[in-house]
Amino acid sequence: LHSHLLLCPHLPFFAFAVPSAGYILLLDPTTRHAPSWSRLPLPLPAALGGGAGYHHQAVFSPAAASAGLLAFLSDASGHKTLLLANPITRLLAPLPLCPTARLSPTVGLAAGPTSFIAVIAGDDLVSPFAVKNISADTFVADAASVPPSGFWAPSSVLPRLSSLDPRAGMAFASGRFYCMSSSPFAVLVFDVATNAWSKVMPPMRRFL
Repeated sequence: LHSHLLLCPHLPFFAFAVPSAGYILLLDPTTRHAPSWSRLPLPLPAALGGGAGYHHQAVFSPAAASAGLLAFLSDASGHKTLLLANPITRLLAPLPLCPTARLSPTVGLAAGPTSFIAVIAGDDLVSPFAVKNISADTFVADAASVPPSGFWAPSSVLPRLSSLDPRAGMAFASGRFYCMSSSPFAVLVFDVATNAWSKVMPPMRRFL
């Protein structure tokens, strides 16, 4: 974990993952004359990533990114596995299984100099054939503590009438994760310090 965080690029790159082809595209918008592109091998296990002659569906999909770390979530329903990957050093670290079984949850990631927080929210599997947006699980890791620690915090409860879209992802700022909810439209806010969610409703008719 510590080497992941120390070796993160910390550069304003945009990463576009292409799991079926086995690589990621990095866009550097800071070059003087024109944006530059780079192609790097996708840092997934050989049996899971793409490549020549590879025709099986990938079992991990890109889910979030922060401070040079990429997060890949397992596609299979149930207790999800989250893989953290550093595309520069090709280091790969799987987190412990998510404590709550889910189908297609929304993922958030916030990495700092010596720590990171990962959130997996919504799409709780209440039965093999039904899901509800009930809860979120948060993994907290700190490489600066002695000894280094990493654990799943107690699950938090989502606000009522939450409908998350995993394709929209989450944004992180000032100790809080933000994500969109629909039907009705709202912004969900997760305060990491209090492990609690809140909802910001827009000034519009509820069923528009």
